Amino acid sequence: MPVSLEPKSILTHAQRVCRLYKRAVRNIEDYELNRLEARFQSLHLRQRFEKTRKETDLRVLAAMLEAGEREYFEKKHPVPFRFLNDPGALAHEREVESPDHLLDLWHPWEKANFMDYFEKRENMKKGYENYYETVISKKFIDDIKPSVGRSPV
Repeated sequence: MPVSLEPKSILTHAQRVCRLYKRAVRNIEDYELNRLEARFQSLHLRQRFEKTRKETDLRVLAAMLEAGEREYFEKKHPVPFRFLNDPGALAHEREVESPDHLLDLWHPWEKANFMDYFEKRENMKKGYENYYETVISKKFIDDIKPSVGRSPV
């Protein structure tokens, strides 16, 4: 029997059915290489879901959902397709932001291609340096001054 990762108490029955349907359609796409054949199989699957749409008995619905999840688990593709940036895929979280200080290592000829950007960047750096010298370092020195003459005990 498949173990569901999502808590059952939070999801409604309709949400669980929708998620089962989507997983089943993705499973069909994993098995069928021909797009038209996959679409045909998906239509048959949709027809199976639509047959039970008008059912109102909750016990029957719960049993059908469990049977559907069991069938999905039995027919699940051994190596499902994953988009590259999905969790568990090859390129998940690989787009690493490079640190800003690496731009300082660029050759002047490279910087000349992006003069406007590097002029703005240099002005921002000067502004940060002035802010650090006037506000942060002064505050740090003011915090240290009273404790200079005192003994630690």
